[in-house]
Amino acid sequence: MTAAIVSASASRISDGQPADNQKLMSLGKNSEIPDLDNSKDVTLAVLEGVGTLAVGDRTVTLKPGVFVFVPAGIPRTLKVQTMLNLLLIDCEPNPDLSESAWLMNFQL
Repeated sequence: MTAAIVSASASRISDGQPADNQKLMSLGKNSEIPDLDNSKDVTLAVLEGVGTLAVGDRTVTLKPGVFVFVPAGIPRTLKVQTMLNLLLIDCEPNPDLSESAWLMNFQL
């Protein structure tokens, strides 16, 4: 099943171009986004629910308090077990930075 997405978004503009795009997303139970756009850096902050994010050859469990950064160019797939509410921020990659994916887990 593809994702049932409800989202609200806003963009920050810099030099006439969107510098980043923030989306508050609600994804339906048992949905998936099999091929997330990997042309941009993406940050996910999980607010509610459970899912998994495949990042390259790693799988990250998404649950409240998890914060994930994935740089552009790394394949990513999102699968939802329960309804999943998250904040997704994407922005243009910075070619001057050597970046790798990282994960933070906050206790809520």
